[in-house]
Amino acid sequence: MHFIVFDLEWNIPGRANRVSDEDRQALPFEIIEIGAVKLNENLEIINKFSVTVRPKLYPILSGHVAAVTRRLQQSMRTGVPFEDAARDFLDWCGDDYMLCTWSESDPPVLKQNLAYYGFSEELQAPCLDVQYLFDEVIEQAGIQRSVEYALDFLDIEKSRPFHQAVQDAWYTGRILQAIVKVTEAEKAVDQARLCLHDYAYDPDLVRSYQQKLEPLDTVARIQQHLLETELVCPACGLALERVIDWEKKGSKFTASFRCPEHGSVSGRTRLRKLPSESFSAYLTMRLDRSRPLTEV
Repeated sequence: MHFIVFDLEWNIPGRANRVSDEDRQALPFEIIEIGAVKLNENLEIINKFSVTVRPKLYPILSGHVAAVTRRLQQSMRTGVPFEDAARDFLDWCGDDYMLCTWSESDPPVLKQNLAYYGFSEELQAPCLDVQYLFDEVIEQAGIQRSVEYALDFLDIEKSRPFHQAVQDAWYTGRILQAIVKVTEAEKAVDQARLCLHDYAYDPDLVRSYQQKLEPLDTVARIQQHLLETELVCPACGLALERVIDWEKKGSKFTASFRCPEHGSVSGRTRLRKLPSESFSAYLTMRLDRSRPLTEV
């Protein structure tokens, strides 16, 4: 098995790109660059992939994206159509691989772009969030960190520019190598490799959903409503077994559930006081990321 560490850059509608509400909803982020590195079974970087995509829906560069990526508008006129970039990338990945990213944000964007341009949106490969792995295995601070922070923490030299997809993928690959090296100091080499599979998830599963609850006049009534509501698994829609019922923690309610097919599911609500003195709540149900892939 190979490890495909990839990174995407994308543009957003902004104010200048005038598109229909239907297109904006179907493709909120349009990919403008794909970068990746390929690691072999020994986690050695053996190949790289880089392609610039010429946008079709959002050809005018958003000011926010320009500031983050340091791109110029002229760069939006170069590159290949997404269809060609996607075919080349998927062919380059090969047949047996695990996708690796920094955070969970890139796989859904890739899936949206694939679906919009007529490809199958299923990635059909396990995916590893290296940002989450860094926190769980190395720092254990419960905080989402940047690539640059992890490089400093692991004492990895920053010799390349940031915010270029292939370079960010290369840095993420170096972080992955360092995490496994630390793990190998505590476990056998084979066990360290299996650790990666334990933290992988299926990116083709619907892993979360959010809904807005009707306003109620007190926080206690919101809690009672949550206690009485039967909730379902985001991935399969089966009714959930309650493990830890709804408890108030600051301005949130949290709870834990279990799906017979997909394991642990966490629940969270964010409370908001309205001008009418009543309260609204946004409910989020999410599959637990820490369960082994073999339970999926």
